[in-house]
Amino acid sequence: MKQGVLTHGRVHLLLSKGHSCYRPRRTGAGKLKSVRGCIVDANLSVLNLVIVKKGEKDIPGLTDATVPRRLGPEREWHASLRQ
Repeated sequence: MKQGVLTHGRVHLLLSKGHSCYRPRRTGAGKLKSVRGCIVDANLSVLNLVIVKKGEKDIPGLTDATVPRRLGPEREWHASLRQ
C-alpha cells in the first residue's frame, strides 16, 4: 500500500528518487512498479496496525489484558537502563 494512491486496486507507477518503495542505483534512474492504493476494502486479507493511544473503553481481547514480554534484553546494561 502506497500513501497518496487513491484507489483500492493495483496501479503501475513510474518511481524515481525520493519515492517510497524504490531506491535508485544510478543517478536519474526510474522504475515502473506495481503498487496497491491506500484505500482499505474487503479485498485485503491482512492489515497490520499499531495501537498508538489508548481510548476511554477497552477493546475486548486486545487491550483489556497485558501480555508479558517474551524475551529479555540482549545485553545486561539494557536492563540497568530500565530501572
